[in-house]
Amino acid sequence: MAYSPEKEAWLTERIEAFHAQGVTVNDQPVFIEGINKSSGQARTEIKNGMLDVVVWSPSASTWLEVLQQETGQEDMAVSADPLVITPVVISMWQPMAEAMGWPDEPIGWNDMLDLINDPQGWGRFGHPEWGTFSWGHTDPEISTSALSTLIAEFYAATGKQRDLTVADVQDPKSQQFIRDLGQGIKHYGYNTLIFSENMRKFGLSYISAFPMEEITLIEFNKNGPPTPLVAIYPEEGTFWHDNPFIILSSASTDEQAAARLFYDFLLSEESQQLAMSYGFRPANVDVPLSDPISPAFGVDPQGVQNVLDVPDAEVIVAVKDSWKQNRKRADIILVVDVSGSMEGEKLELVKAGLESFLLRIIPEDRVGLVVFSSDAQVLVPPEPLSENLIDLQTAVRNLFANGDTAMYDGVDTARQLLDDLADTEEDRIQAIVLLSDGIDNASTVTFEQLQQRFGETPVSIFPVAYGSDADMTALEGIADFSRTIVVQGSTGDIAQIFENLSRYF
Repeated sequence: MAYSPEKEAWLTERIEAFHAQGVTVNDQPVFIEGINKSSGQARTEIKNGMLDVVVWSPSASTWLEVLQQETGQEDMAVSADPLVITPVVISMWQPMAEAMGWPDEPIGWNDMLDLINDPQGWGRFGHPEWGTFSWGHTDPEISTSALSTLIAEFYAATGKQRDLTVADVQDPKSQQFIRDLGQGIKHYGYNTLIFSENMRKFGLSYISAFPMEEITLIEFNKNGPPTPLVAIYPEEGTFWHDNPFIILSSASTDEQAAARLFYDFLLSEESQQLAMSYGFRPANVDVPLSDPISPAFGVDPQGVQNVLDVPDAEVIVAVKDSWKQNRKRADIILVVDVSGSMEGEKLELVKAGLESFLLRIIPEDRVGLVVFSSDAQVLVPPEPLSENLIDLQTAVRNLFANGDTAMYDGVDTARQLLDDLADTEEDRIQAIVLLSDGIDNASTVTFEQLQQRFGETPVSIFPVAYGSDADMTALEGIADFSRTIVVQGSTGDIAQIFENLSRYF
């Protein structure tokens, strides 16, 4: 059984309890093997024949619609019944939500857009110290919350709550609405965890709001943050994520029978009460709502007033496919350690990861390459990727390791490049991807000077600590003043890290 990550704790416990009952089918014991897999990734692996399971439980039924549309097979599932449910909400810091009128006044996507467009920013509500309104967005190619959010944005653009069409999605006015909302985005990300960790660490100074499942917001508030999040149930409407228990038609008769027994076990009052303790709402209508589905944890049991209809599969695919053309453009400087300690396999794997990263970036993004060893050098100045991709690929393939480690100089060189770009075009994500495997021992710039020079710059630095000898103290310091987190990597996972990083833009 493959299931989405938010169900991990609940299903791990329930699988163990189910096994303890000694359930059999045709005198054969039933054994459940759980596989934690993001919804989008599972759909890709099932489509490509890489994941062979009896049951698939993504976060929402939309993924089954996408899978069947992409494969042209409309009979991939024997059944797809709700397991637990949770709505998609816009999480917002409580003081910010209160400034916008919460909980008395409804808040929605159009209110967010008005605030994004207001040059006063939060000064509009008497809080100029909060700066501009900013938010985050995950990748709808793999994230259920992101896909549902993007569909909801298109619904808001049209003023509809049902019958969204491909023509609606392709309407220039709808696409402009999505792009205008995107101007408030600080950066993108590959999963919700990245944003919730940063929100926990940096508070109101990180972002103002972030779409997530209600269960994720409850989990955040359970940890007692200094400032809690509250759930905004968008006025224009939102989706329920039904976490379907999909029995695939490829399963044998006995496997299907075993799956139904496990589903009945998961829908029992005991199982549903346990799910609710984790923040899910029960799919079993006979189980009443109780804590933590309450205002004490930032949510409203009756908060969902307008439910959006799930559009046809072809519309969902059109929404997903619109992502690249409508997302906020980025200026990205790759800053890569090529000191002597990077020699051999370490650098070769980084080169492969960089090439993969470049192929995932959209042509309109401007990308540059800086390397550092005993000093820092600009190998490829930032230009639209459509114009300098070959130069970047050639430079990456020709990288070699030698010399000391001038990491701070490398980051400062990237800052100067981004400063120059900021004068040519506004409203772009500005980011530095920094990879280092050692300790700075050759920079002319100190850490303190670097921190001062970045100041209140909008630039986000995403540090990758490559191997056990990387200077975690320095990299965490850089991440702190940039309000990001350090990603720890090794030769075993550096390719996946670069793929994940490509989803930030």
